[in-house]
Amino acid sequence: MESDRDLIVMAALERRKVRKSAGKPPMDRLTNSNNLRTNTIAPFENGKGNHFRQTLLMSISVGLLTVSLSLAKTGRDALFFHDQGLLQLPMVYMGIGMSSLPAAFLFVRAMKKWGARSARVGIMIFAAVVLAGFVPLLNQASYVVLMTTFVFIPTIFGLLFASTWLLVSQLFEQAPTTVAARSFSRIGASSLAGGMVGGFISKGLAPHLNPEWLILLAALGILVAVGTVIKTHGEFCPLVSANITRLNKRVTISGVFSNRYFRILLLISMAGSLAGLFIEFQFYAAASSLANDLRGNTNFFANFYTLVYLSSLVVELFVTPKIQEKLGLTGGLVILPIALLGGSAFTVVAATTLSRSVLKVTEGGLKASIHRPLWEQAFIPIQSTERSVGKMLVDGIAPRIAEGIGAMILFLWVMRLDVSNGNIEIASVFPESRWMAWIILFAVIAWLFLVRRLHQEMQNLDVGQNNGIDCVRFPDQCPTTTELGRGIA
Repeated sequence: MESDRDLIVMAALERRKVRKSAGKPPMDRLTNSNNLRTNTIAPFENGKGNHFRQTLLMSISVGLLTVSLSLAKTGRDALFFHDQGLLQLPMVYMGIGMSSLPAAFLFVRAMKKWGARSARVGIMIFAAVVLAGFVPLLNQASYVVLMTTFVFIPTIFGLLFASTWLLVSQLFEQAPTTVAARSFSRIGASSLAGGMVGGFISKGLAPHLNPEWLILLAALGILVAVGTVIKTHGEFCPLVSANITRLNKRVTISGVFSNRYFRILLLISMAGSLAGLFIEFQFYAAASSLANDLRGNTNFFANFYTLVYLSSLVVELFVTPKIQEKLGLTGGLVILPIALLGGSAFTVVAATTLSRSVLKVTEGGLKASIHRPLWEQAFIPIQSTERSVGKMLVDGIAPRIAEGIGAMILFLWVMRLDVSNGNIEIASVFPESRWMAWIILFAVIAWLFLVRRLHQEMQNLDVGQNNGIDCVRFPDQCPTTTELGRGIA
């Protein structure tokens, strides 16, 4: 496999040399031509220097965004679950589901109208301004403001990461495979490290600041990331492949649905999203039952996010490549559901705060470090012309449908609780949520069954488990908007 890749790289270099030597222009024209090509083709021809600088700038950008996300989520969770926020969570889940896809399509529309670079910078500045605007309103403890903040943060950060990873993919689109794989891996590692740094900052500031100030720090972090993105835009003008836009013009959703392999991916995505929703709700129920004050909540969630990102980084660096090498694609895809199967079975027997917290850390850590990189590669057997639409459906629409179903179940359950006096003891909700462990258990069993079907379908399609696929890691790439945004200058 290594020799084949080396031959491909050598052949590409030889073709490039032939194109350079054929019909060279005079020296004065050559100088002008090289000056014009500096910001476009030079990053791909000049090798190590430009690739290193591209990787460095994008690592800083993605890392800063993850620092901001960790700070924002810590502050948001500490505020929202201080009192009765848990009972509002089903409606929040519905709000996230209803806002995510329209926001993604609006952002893509903005990229088509004003260009990807202007839209990218614009949405980052917009996110920073809105987050900073929330800060003085959060002191009023209004659940309308808290719910809006809770919905806004995952929705806007999904677009921020998607647009930033789109820039990364464009910068390395025509780079040699080994260079691109190494750069993506380093940028992905910087993303996880950024989340860990954000957790440490939150923990250090928890005794001294109220949680809303962490959201202000998140806004400032986004503004710093804007500077590095603008610098990247100025130094490197990413090439846009015209073939991608042309290939995706006549792809229909019905045509994609006719692919059985795609339908299996769709069902896996829905099963995983449903299980993840109830795992998260159980974790928040456990956190709410502790009845911490605001700063105690900040410390608790800071510890949680630090642990999630730290475990993800360690597994990403030292375990993920070995898992794919030894177990293959579908073998690696069963790691997360098997771990959740054991964890959910344990929570059925012992539904404690510790067991639910461990289950959530396991889900978050393995999802970012092992499952997501391998899941990206599961789309490779889908035809390239159908991949963008397929990813939009599998990673965009299907999870929102599953989460909407889960949110409705949670909403009906909350309606059954006795809230006649306008308040309820959250600690009493904790033992009544044991039934959720059974839903997680059944969803994970269905997940494992579907992965087995996926393995059988890959064998029918004659797709090898290590069919020349590099272990390229994309821990924070949002395939929906990234793919939809391809081909936009």
